[in-house]
Amino acid sequence: MSSGEVAEFISELNETDSLSTLHRAHSEKSILIFKLDIYPNPIKTFIENFLDKRAILPRDLTELKLPTDKEVSIKFSVGTEIYFIKTLIKSHLNRYYFDMSLKVFQLKRRREPRFLVPKKWQQTACIVLNTAKLVQLKCTVIDISLSGIRLEIAKGQTTALYQRNDIIKIKFQIYKRAEIASTAIVRFVLNRPNFPILIGLELAEMPDIAIERVANIIEDINLANTNKKN
Repeated sequence: MSSGEVAEFISELNETDSLSTLHRAHSEKSILIFKLDIYPNPIKTFIENFLDKRAILPRDLTELKLPTDKEVSIKFSVGTEIYFIKTLIKSHLNRYYFDMSLKVFQLKRRREPRFLVPKKWQQTACIVLNTAKLVQLKCTVIDISLSGIRLEIAKGQTTALYQRNDIIKIKFQIYKRAEIASTAIVRFVLNRPNFPILIGLELAEMPDIAIERVANIIEDINLANTNKKN
């Protein structure tokens, strides 16, 4: 994603919506697409039926001899909406399937364009866990918009298990602008093996001065990008 583009973001569905989406994908015969290193082209399939909390794939897929020990990211559409799941393709009685007890993520468009914060810029950011004892979870601001922010939680920290729609407190200071403190609503949490956790937040209940400071940060990023192109 280049700075300033209207981006898309991944929103995790709850258990009820996840199951509903999988059933809709089945009833509409949505095409499931995933890629494996051992095959040059993406593999396309669909959910044939459900059995014992398993999504059963077509019988002809067994001809490909898929590995059952590698996690794959599967993309599919239901109507005009785009979804992703990460799962292991498993095999039982010569049929491939994946467990339905998985997380489904929806690709959505942001209300506001987000801007990547240049990696060379000095910054500080944290999730405030306890203001009285000054307990803070150190983070890095990855990108920012007038309505939201994406943070990367530093490795090696004991993290709370945030859920979608949790309300938290954050503070951040980027480049030459003053520190901003804000309430934020958790919109997604992405746990990545061997990589820092990503958390997407909607900025909420910001005073006018904080809104102005966010706008100034975006102006700084736009100016930096313009100078970089010239």
